[in-house]
Amino acid sequence: MNITDYRTITYFDVETTSLNPQKGEIIQVCIVTEDREGNLDEWSTKIRPRLQEGTYDRSALKINNFNPKEYIDAPIFEDVADQIIERLRWGPIVAHNAQFDVSFIESNLQRYTEWKPGQRTDFDKKTYRLGYPVIDTVTLAYLLVPSERQNLMALREHFGMTKSGGHEAVKDVYDTRQIFWHCLEKCLEVRESL
Repeated sequence: MNITDYRTITYFDVETTSLNPQKGEIIQVCIVTEDREGNLDEWSTKIRPRLQEGTYDRSALKINNFNPKEYIDAPIFEDVADQIIERLRWGPIVAHNAQFDVSFIESNLQRYTEWKPGQRTDFDKKTYRLGYPVIDTVTLAYLLVPSERQNLMALREHFGMTKSGGHEAVKDVYDTRQIFWHCLEKCLEVRESL
């Protein structure tokens, strides 16, 4: 099976209160699903953090341009956990620095909900399994893009994408999608040159 055999590809990004998934909270998530015809289905939300001592890092909040006033009416993580699981249950799923995003989703599910990892997603039993495979665009860029760094800002510059709005989940997801397709094109070029 290869990428052309899948009915959909799902891209996702989370913004967080910290770099530590064992302590930090998700404050924003965006999940975009693309079907074979290129149609995109976007779901995103801010998530109101608890901001208890030890769950946040001021520098992470500054990077994310966190403004508490914008989160007053946002749902808490428990209120959107089912949506996140439903949208990430089929693979492939693609993220930039995927392990970071996956670890935050799993940590927040463990801390704030009854959901447990399982063999498959079962809403009655509250077990989940994130889609497979998880494709990391950092890894793809490391292998295929002649750039000294593989962070989103460096890759935006490399591919001529606008840098404004970075560390905002919606923009980061759409940029991750573009980087994914650029990397696949590069992979095809490499293969044809062999």
